[in-house]
Amino acid sequence: MNSKIVQDPVFGPIRASGAILDIMDSADFQRLRYIKNLGLCYLVFPSANHTRFEHSMGTYHLAGMYLDHLGIRSEETLVAALLHDVGHFPFSHTIEDFYYRNRHVDHLNEGIRIIRGDRESEIPSILERYSIDVKEVVKILEGKEKVLSDIVSGPIDADELDYLRRDSFYCGVSIGFVNPARVISVSGLYGGRIVVEEKGLSDIESLLISRFLMYQAVYFHKTCRIANRMLEMAAMRSEAYDTYGLNDQELTHQLLSDPRSRGIMENILNRRLMKVLYKVKYEEGLAADIERSVSDRFIVDVIPPLSFKGKDRLKTQVGVLMDDRISTGEESSPLVNALNSAIERRYLYIYGYRDDQEDLNRDLAGI
Repeated sequence: MNSKIVQDPVFGPIRASGAILDIMDSADFQRLRYIKNLGLCYLVFPSANHTRFEHSMGTYHLAGMYLDHLGIRSEETLVAALLHDVGHFPFSHTIEDFYYRNRHVDHLNEGIRIIRGDRESEIPSILERYSIDVKEVVKILEGKEKVLSDIVSGPIDADELDYLRRDSFYCGVSIGFVNPARVISVSGLYGGRIVVEEKGLSDIESLLISRFLMYQAVYFHKTCRIANRMLEMAAMRSEAYDTYGLNDQELTHQLLSDPRSRGIMENILNRRLMKVLYKVKYEEGLAADIERSVSDRFIVDVIPPLSFKGKDRLKTQVGVLMDDRISTGEESSPLVNALNSAIERRYLYIYGYRDDQEDLNRDLAGI
């Protein structure tokens, strides 16, 4: 069987062969080379130009380490790990909420459509050629195969172990530096689920703290957040609802070609970004009044707690095996409890250009 070694600056050599190698060479997977992992964060962290391609490779690599450690053979899990982001929209998560509101799809659903063959793609025929069970791959991605699904997307999964380490590396910050090999080594199977051994509690605490700090310092960095919301505004004005198959450059060209979005895109590309003109502690009624009152040339932004915790974010529901019973991270660690309290903070921001400050003040005067 033909095989290749991919040199990864984060994890070193990654071996690919068979179905994995053929999937990597497919057009849908190659598209990920042109979708930045962190959207527009490179405007703040200049070296954050890494893409969904290498992140997907890293996730596949760590999923293989997980399977080996747990003594499980599952080619479908490796395929699911490799393809978990194949349906990503341009600029990754930056404008995914916009697409979900307007098309009711997210990158996971788009990826599943590719894998099933609902979209024109080479991938289904590759899976068939290597006798990969497509239904099993989909079940793993949908979270229906408890252990195998948790390896790809669970409380401590290959996806997050890669992106925390990789994003930290490329942004040049040390706060997200985690040791995936150590985290995997203190995991095990108990009661039909993946748990962390008691001796690994400090490693999990370190991981959770790293997640929290990365969200504060990188993912929700003020300038990153503003640039990303400006891109969403450009997409909204251009009514760019159908971006299937596009990459970052192609969407950028589309938005620059549309007079409705050209000005915003030029400002983004030249780093003439909006500023925080107003900040207040979030209250539901106040937020509704503000959104009704301010002009649509301003951006009203709320970072809700769900952006920090829950199924897709700062997950703290880690099973810890202590005294032959499974306890949650909250039960096992005061640090995890402290994190849960910290992430409840919620603020509303209004972004705009400095020259428009007085106009915003007038909009807010009656509230």
